[in-house]
Amino acid sequence: RAFLSADPPPPLLEHEMQTVPEGVLQASIKVANEPPTDLKATLRSSYALFDQGTLDKSTKPKAHRPMLFALAFFHSLVLGRRKFGFQGFSRNYPFNNGDITVCADVLHNYLEGRDQLPWADLKYIWGEIMYGGHITDSWDRRCMSAYLEVLMVDDLVDEKSNFHLAPGFKPMLEGDFGAYRAYIEDAMPAESPALFGLHPNAEIGLLIANCDLLFKAVFTLAGGGASGGGGANKEGKVKEVITEMQDALPQPFSMIEVKMRVKEKTPYVVFVLQELERMNAILQLMGTGMRELELGLAGALNISDAMDALIGFLFVNAVPPNWLKMCGQIGPTGNYNRKNLADWFVNLKERHVQLEEWAKDPAVRPPSVWISGLFNPMGYVTACLQMTARAKQLPLDSMLVYTSVTGMGAAQVQAQPEEGTYVHGLFMEGARWSVEENSVAESQPKELHPVMPVIHVEGVTAEERDARAAASGDVTYECPVYTTTIRGPTFTFAAPLRTVRPPWVWTLAGVCLVMQPD
Repeated sequence: RAFLSADPPPPLLEHEMQTVPEGVLQASIKVANEPPTDLKATLRSSYALFDQGTLDKSTKPKAHRPMLFALAFFHSLVLGRRKFGFQGFSRNYPFNNGDITVCADVLHNYLEGRDQLPWADLKYIWGEIMYGGHITDSWDRRCMSAYLEVLMVDDLVDEKSNFHLAPGFKPMLEGDFGAYRAYIEDAMPAESPALFGLHPNAEIGLLIANCDLLFKAVFTLAGGGASGGGGANKEGKVKEVITEMQDALPQPFSMIEVKMRVKEKTPYVVFVLQELERMNAILQLMGTGMRELELGLAGALNISDAMDALIGFLFVNAVPPNWLKMCGQIGPTGNYNRKNLADWFVNLKERHVQLEEWAKDPAVRPPSVWISGLFNPMGYVTACLQMTARAKQLPLDSMLVYTSVTGMGAAQVQAQPEEGTYVHGLFMEGARWSVEENSVAESQPKELHPVMPVIHVEGVTAEERDARAAASGDVTYECPVYTTTIRGPTFTFAAPLRTVRPPWVWTLAGVCLVMQPD
């Protein structure tokens, strides 16, 4: 029994190593050395990459040893944060042992070459180059930088400070390599999302996501394995689904009649016309596909590959990819929709209701627009910026999105404001909005996606935004807004929200606004 490793061979054996035959590799069992998921084990393995010689070679042990320990803790945080899915990072970045070992060399060189502690240099090299080189999303990079801003401070090496690397976990300032290893075993708190800066609700979301993934796989495999009598049952169920959906499928809009009601093509009118055309295209695609499948199941048409695929999706209560693509919910990185077919169809009918009311007079917007029910929500925000830019005779590129939370529900809004627009239908993930404090606040237990009040979206210039901030003295958190809980490609815009706590608290908590909770 032979064990082959992808690690480079020792220098003494390089001349003896030969290329492994391809057939041997194909017949082998591949074993990956994945990092552990709990923070204590990850910190243990991260610090084990060093030895007593790493500590002894520094001439500034009072600064080097706690900073090296903080680096190992930071490495453990970014590795462990990935298990929380999209609330941790929007992508599964390939951080590895090479990152921490190179950063340790940078730490040693910069400490030896400078009299003052080079905090700014280390934060930039670690956060923007070494670890940041893996990151492709700017919001993930902001989270990475926030960890370094919190961990790499003067209090880390100050004996008199009450500094904590995480709640209940103080840094060890001096000791040999064995003492640090023992400190990890004895002093590390129990595993919890709070160690990563996340709310305890993040663990609930993680467990729910794992369960959904498991049951979805089981249900898909069970549906795909039907044969014999099960095939008849499968077709019968699909026929029932088709009948129910065809009966409830809304009628397409008459674009000729809608356009006859248009007197002036403002940005808002152009936007709603595009939304109506998108809705018509989706309804036509769904209606045609279900009619053809109905004829195929009745024996009037041959079952094509597309029909067979549609049968499989309808049977397992999943939305067909071509329907999602027409809605803009499938992109280069995959599927952005997390709803099953039944919930997705209900959501589609609700979107149709809003557009039907809006189409009666395209020039008159609803008192508060349900932004979650738009196929292109950023298009609506851009239309708002265009209206403001035209009114103030400013270039569109100079306009920024400015948001203020009103505290009202959608039913309380009577009309749109003179400047900007009212929108609703947003949910906060990782925190909640406190109407009493008029600020972002910690989530309530077991409340994963609290509803946001109506938000006033405006277009302002950078100078106007800074003047408002100076006049009010408020601190804001730049909150990313996504169409679904699948972060990254679903990013829409950034909403500045008032906060009474430091913004990095919400950055580490992964706080964002989503339009479609799971």
